[in-house]
Amino acid sequence: MADSPHELTVHVLNGTGDEWRQRVSSERIVWSEVRALLRTDNRLGRLLRRHTPRAAVTSVALRRTINLVRQLNRSPASGVDVTVYPFSGVPVHAEPSVIVLHDLRALQPGLGSAGFAEVIRRNVARAGAVVMSWPHPYEQAVRAFPEARDKIAMIPLPAFHAARPQLSTEPEPGLLLFPSSTAPLKNHATLLEAMALLPECRLVCPGPLVEPEASRLLARAARPDLRGRVSFPGFVSTEDLASLYARASAVVVPSLWEAASGAMLEAFSWGVPVACADSEPLLAQLDFTGADAAVFAAHDPAALAAAVRRLLEEREHYARASRAAGALLAARTWRDTAADYIAVLDWVRAGRPGPMPRSSFAETLLTKGAR
Repeated sequence: MADSPHELTVHVLNGTGDEWRQRVSSERIVWSEVRALLRTDNRLGRLLRRHTPRAAVTSVALRRTINLVRQLNRSPASGVDVTVYPFSGVPVHAEPSVIVLHDLRALQPGLGSAGFAEVIRRNVARAGAVVMSWPHPYEQAVRAFPEARDKIAMIPLPAFHAARPQLSTEPEPGLLLFPSSTAPLKNHATLLEAMALLPECRLVCPGPLVEPEASRLLARAARPDLRGRVSFPGFVSTEDLASLYARASAVVVPSLWEAASGAMLEAFSWGVPVACADSEPLLAQLDFTGADAAVFAAHDPAALAAAVRRLLEEREHYARASRAAGALLAARTWRDTAADYIAVLDWVRAGRPGPMPRSSFAETLLTKGAR
């Protein structure tokens, strides 16, 4: 933004504008505070999320009702050339627009949500461009929406919490790390059963405590075989998370579905060995980064425990693999990502003349993954 003539108006939650201005100081950004009804991260939202049946949560009727209520807070987009929707479950109501489609979990059997699937399909049809961040969801989107192929772009992100050289330290023996929310698809349940088979290990799982799964996991962690060895600290500061990566012997990613695992990308950045589930998106992530990880059957605690032991026994091999993948990803910066987004936004604003701009870094990843 600093080197371009573009200006941004960014909508943020009511009461957070001053903090955003302090953290992101730019004369080219206007911070607009909006109220958000029916949020899931306040007390009422957590209670509703904990006690509402899944069939209702994922239904089309409920999603339509929530979206109608939330759009009471939308601000008019007067004078705006292009509107970016960073959350694909939010209905597009301004044109031209660009939506960021995180993944297609809502369309997957067993993981899907009819309500979100309806919104995503309508958004893809209406948007001027669709942006994906990683090869696996990008290729899925192209297959799911062939009619939109020419307006779907892949713009990769850098690691959110990249390694800090000053924090390099010896790993703490047996310390396992899995930064993630406690959403069911993250598969903490299998991880905790594996920890019962790994009495020599300790596990830290920082991240949002999403109900109703969080209560079940905390109850399991309190049982005698895990007590004192498994912790769910909730959100932690950037500094505390960096300290955990610096001290971890390994990062374990048991997720059943991801767009791309942030924990895995960050582990590569820190040169920390990775054990991961054999779910399709994680295997694709290993493929396009060229990394080697200790892979286990996603629903098998014994296989997970065996993978962790193999990883710890051959730690230097897996650490080298992570460092090599980290070196590939280190070539990606937030400035690169911003430049790729601006190219797509300009293309949409200009009426989409010619082929859609493509990220050279993304093309490299796609070519690498196709080998």
